[in-house]
Amino acid sequence: MHSKTTSPLAFRRIIACALLCAAISASACAKKSATASRAAEPQALPVTVAVAHRGTIAERLTLTGTTAAKQQANLSSAITGAVLAVNANVGDRVRAGQVLIRIDDSTLRAQLEQNEASLAAAQARLAQTQSGNMGASATANANLESARVAYQTAQTNLRRNQQLLAQGYVSQSAVDQSQQAAAAAQAQLRSAEVAAQQAAMTGNAQTSAQSEIRSLQAAVAQSSGAVRFISAQIAQTVIAAPFDGVVTQRSVDTGTLAGPGTALLQVSQLNPIYVNIGVPEESLPYIHAGTQVNITVDSQPGRVWHGAVATVNGATTQGTLSYLARVVLPNNDLQLRAGMVANGAFVKAERRNVVIVPRAAIFTGDTGDAVYVLAKASPGCKCSGKAKSVAVQRGLQTDNDAQVSGPGISPGTSIILQRPDQLRDGSPVSVGSTGGQAPSSSRT
Repeated sequence: MHSKTTSPLAFRRIIACALLCAAISASACAKKSATASRAAEPQALPVTVAVAHRGTIAERLTLTGTTAAKQQANLSSAITGAVLAVNANVGDRVRAGQVLIRIDDSTLRAQLEQNEASLAAAQARLAQTQSGNMGASATANANLESARVAYQTAQTNLRRNQQLLAQGYVSQSAVDQSQQAAAAAQAQLRSAEVAAQQAAMTGNAQTSAQSEIRSLQAAVAQSSGAVRFISAQIAQTVIAAPFDGVVTQRSVDTGTLAGPGTALLQVSQLNPIYVNIGVPEESLPYIHAGTQVNITVDSQPGRVWHGAVATVNGATTQGTLSYLARVVLPNNDLQLRAGMVANGAFVKAERRNVVIVPRAAIFTGDTGDAVYVLAKASPGCKCSGKAKSVAVQRGLQTDNDAQVSGPGISPGTSIILQRPDQLRDGSPVSVGSTGGQAPSSSRT
């Protein structure tokens, strides 16, 4: 037997093949180790963050109401007549006292002329009768005065003759004549006094002239009343605006026959304007006279009117369980019209200089309310940071924001806003976007 010896070339080939296998095996092991290492590292979860800030937050109560004119007048005619002119159309602004409608007054003016003529005739008859009656009275008074003077003269002559008789200058017959003259003058004076009294007498002892005077005075008063009545009707043929406002309805044209009670125009005062809001009983503690309110209208988005509650009714509105609150709003540009649906936002409570975060960032955990804040990541972590659960106490809140407090949160803290369901305390996160500070809104 003889042994077979391996050649050097074959040996080298065997050695090279063994080294190649070892290298391939080592590389596979390294790749497997790297893959296992990457599989052990948790994947960063995508989140959105917002920044906590300090500010003012108000919890609001929003109620719905309707706008209404402060004043509204349906203008109609008090008389019957053809419409001569209509000086306003729907939508026109009018001023108080501005003439809007004229009605034909020609027939009434003719009646006025007749009544004025009747009044003048009655006044003339009264003046004539009063003049005659006053002449008789004046004559009686003049006769009375003349009789009084004659009587005083006769008395003076009698006394003088009596003195002269005592001195022996006149005879007894002269004194007797003086006494007779004085007696006659006295009788004439008494007669004149009676006549004067009869001429001036009133009451139950009326003369025919005085009765006629009273009748003529009544006729003058009646004619004067007829003149005033027709004048009032003529004034009613001119229909003017009762206040500053806007023409909201027109039911008449030139040539129309207007009559009492016929609606012609409607004028509404829209500046200021009322907003009537129904307030449920549970909201009454927050709404009273003087309460400030912000009014918005759906047809005019982005605009807010600021006003105050004028009155709150003391009884519920018929057919409802709400109390009517009336808000007064300035409306200089007349953008608010009667009948619009309006939303009134009232402040229930307000907090100033507090920490505010988005309401959506708050969640309820095992120990109460909490938020996730963005904490620093461990060295070597390919992520934006880690989620850290921080307990907070919740205060006032709106639809978008909430007041929070707690030792782990302050203004400037990054709060995780939108997060996946698998987010946990300590999870690495990747911030996709940063949300701004959402504006506070009303909570209904």
